Amino acid sequence: MKNFYHRAWAEINLDVLKNNIEIIREYSGNRDIIAIVKANAYGHGDAECALAMNHIGVKHFAVSNLWEAQNLSSAGVEGDILIFGYCDIPLIFENLDKNYIFTVGSVPYARELSEAALKAGLKVPVHIKFDTGMCRVGITTAEEADQILALPGLDCRAGYTHFSVADSLEKEDVEFTEKQYKKLADICHARKLPMHSQNSGGILFHKDFDGDFIRAGIVMYGHRPNTEYPLPDGIKSVFSMKAVISQIKTIKPGDTVSYGRTFKADHETRLALIPCGYADGFNRRLSGQWNVLIHGKPAPVCGRICMDQTLVDITDIPEAQIGDEVTVYSDETFGGSSVDHAADLIGTISYELLCCIGTRVPRIFIENGKEKDILRYI
Repeated sequence: MKNFYHRAWAEINLDVLKNNIEIIREYSGNRDIIAIVKANAYGHGDAECALAMNHIGVKHFAVSNLWEAQNLSSAGVEGDILIFGYCDIPLIFENLDKNYIFTVGSVPYARELSEAALKAGLKVPVHIKFDTGMCRVGITTAEEADQILALPGLDCRAGYTHFSVADSLEKEDVEFTEKQYKKLADICHARKLPMHSQNSGGILFHKDFDGDFIRAGIVMYGHRPNTEYPLPDGIKSVFSMKAVISQIKTIKPGDTVSYGRTFKADHETRLALIPCGYADGFNRRLSGQWNVLIHGKPAPVCGRICMDQTLVDITDIPEAQIGDEVTVYSDETFGGSSVDHAADLIGTISYELLCCIGTRVPRIFIENGKEKDILRYI
């Protein structure tokens, strides 16, 4: 949507999302996908993305907490929703009429939950979390698994673990991931307990692992879990962030720009002001080393990115004028102005940049090649 409020907006291409999922399905032997839509679907808009996935048969989702699950339910998302994080037991019973599956990651918590379920005359659907080397949430032994599986108040539907270096092809990391997988598989297979372990890195680099589900996260949105390695052919980024030129001015040699005076013009320079800053998710660490795109041409960021606006050099783009569209982050898979490239530049990961897109940035959803809906948080 051009000139949306003459500020910044994000475009979420649901057609690309659905195509990515179809590629992942084929790549993974058509196993059931648990679509990871926690953290607002990594900044993309959780309910809208999940509903689009419903349309192509995705029936399993995963979130971080109860409130994220409730947001999906309120939007009419169909299918079960696995909650990864801790949930207070009274809240579990308030939501047992929903399609939620809860995580148990310790024997004491599992016992407490089972006892509460028996008192209520109910069974609680759960997945058992195994800690196979992340040293985060989860049980670590087969004995603990047996204790949980024996609890009469729990309906244990699967066991799962999370890989720490599945996105690395270094020999030591591959061996560690294989060790994690084997520990889970040995326990689950012996007990005929369904299992899932493959995150995006596991899907891409450990296709030989078995499991009843795969957990597609960042790869589903078209970004690399490790930017050293390419994605399967056809997978593209779902996300782009855009703005408009709101003012143009020309500065003289010696003039300095923005906070800290970190940019000093050495020639007459034509600047464009774009109303997009770090409060919108345009990361401040990209100051002085990022190009936005205007008319398909690079316009370097001049000086520091501010909270609400940024100045860019359009001296070499004479056709640029007020109201023109500016691409801040592109939907390219890699390079140019892509989120993956930005993450590499500043030493972080695309997950962080996507999750930090501000709530004042409207999400515009593209489906069947047209603008379908607008999600505004404020």
